[in-house]
Amino acid sequence: MKTFLKFSGAISALLALVTFILMMATPSVVYTENVLKTVHEIPGVNGIFGSADYGPAWAGLLAWIFVLVSLLILVAGVVLPLLKVKGIEKIAGILNLVAVLLLVTAGIFMFCEVPAFAAVAGDASFSWGGAAGGYGLGAGWVIGAILSIGAGAIALLPTIMDFVSKK
Repeated sequence: MKTFLKFSGAISALLALVTFILMMATPSVVYTENVLKTVHEIPGVNGIFGSADYGPAWAGLLAWIFVLVSLLILVAGVVLPLLKVKGIEKIAGILNLVAVLLLVTAGIFMFCEVPAFAAVAGDASFSWGGAAGGYGLGAGWVIGAILSIGAGAIALLPTIMDFVSKK
């Protein structure tokens, strides 16, 4: 367990990187038309930043920012101790907690992408995907959201173990 806790920052940084890549590379929203059952996929970049037809969805943009900031914090938490930077121990716990909160919030916001996108796209006939058609979250974004929440949980493990071991 000590070995796993030693590498928990690197593991959560890797999971956050995979989340970031999935957000950018996979479709964020999948729309199925009712009549023809034609499937339209909105690329992840358009789901985050918008396009010429619609603006950015708040959930995707905030999730992208949160994953990026937490990724930077986690990478700094892995690299700075290797470089023997002094004073990082004082703020490492706070930065780790910020990264955890950002990752979990980003995962939740990724699950909120569909209604946020429908509101930005101006679709008054919004309905969730199903047999009648409608909107659905892309598979890559579902996996990315789960990985983001998992990365937050893994980054929180050293803090939990320190707390439990002191009691």
